[in-house]
Amino acid sequence: MNETPNQPVPDRRAPTLLNRLLDLWEITLYQVFRRLPIDLAPTLSRRSTVRNIREQRPWVVERARANLKRHRPEASDAQIETWVNNFLDNLGRQVGEVATVGRQHAAGRIEFVQPVSVRERWNRRPILAIAVHTGNWEVMAEAFTLAGLSVAIIPIEWESRGQDWILADLRQRNSMRLFPKDHRGLRAMLREMQEGGIFSIFVDEVRDGKLMGPLFGRAPHMDGNLGVAARLARRFNAPVALCYVTRTPNNHFRVFFGDPIDLPPDTKNPLDDVRFLNDLIEPVILERLDQWFFLDDEF
Repeated sequence: MNETPNQPVPDRRAPTLLNRLLDLWEITLYQVFRRLPIDLAPTLSRRSTVRNIREQRPWVVERARANLKRHRPEASDAQIETWVNNFLDNLGRQVGEVATVGRQHAAGRIEFVQPVSVRERWNRRPILAIAVHTGNWEVMAEAFTLAGLSVAIIPIEWESRGQDWILADLRQRNSMRLFPKDHRGLRAMLREMQEGGIFSIFVDEVRDGKLMGPLFGRAPHMDGNLGVAARLARRFNAPVALCYVTRTPNNHFRVFFGDPIDLPPDTKNPLDDVRFLNDLIEPVILERLDQWFFLDDEF
């Protein structure tokens, strides 16, 4: 589950003493949440996160509402507000649920859409697993382990160094292999593909405040992770497999690992490959807008 390495993060917290203490506080909360009953941490994080967004970041709500109206102009105001509330609820719960990844299956919370063995369906290698940020996307790490898959990623930098540490710990606990976020990681990624491994990359993303993918009717471009994925798949003749998580009632999760799909063999223009990948992910996101992490971002 990779986002392009060295991607700039405008909101990156400066390494001040206060922010280092805040990093330590976030890591401490994560360690505490890991030991709480599985539903308690998400409940606590939901309350505090939603309140913080509504009071300190009202633009998140405003942009989410505007984007929902843009994507679903036929919806009533009441339905739009329901989706906004669902979006905030998903964000809030995800904060606490990160600490519970690795315990979800034992609690009976993970369902595979296609119960047939993923390893049997993914027997052609290398494979590029293209993922999107829906539901609690970190649950995919646990699901990959359950499926017996060894998956490599290059993680991005998040808002804080504490968050970087938390997500690295979570993913390594769930047997994901993390490559460095520099030229060494890029070489390792290329080697992974050359040796027939599985490399995962998130193809919905925001850079410098701009939504790079999905396209949502805009012209295809090579600047984002859709372009990166298209180049990798074409260079190594690797099929792509769509992966995503949907939140279901009672805080259960439905995980989808799609069948490997080859890029069209007769494509000459790389932008057509980008459009092909976009057409795989965009319907998934449009169907689950209220569970999509980037709903509040401009495009």
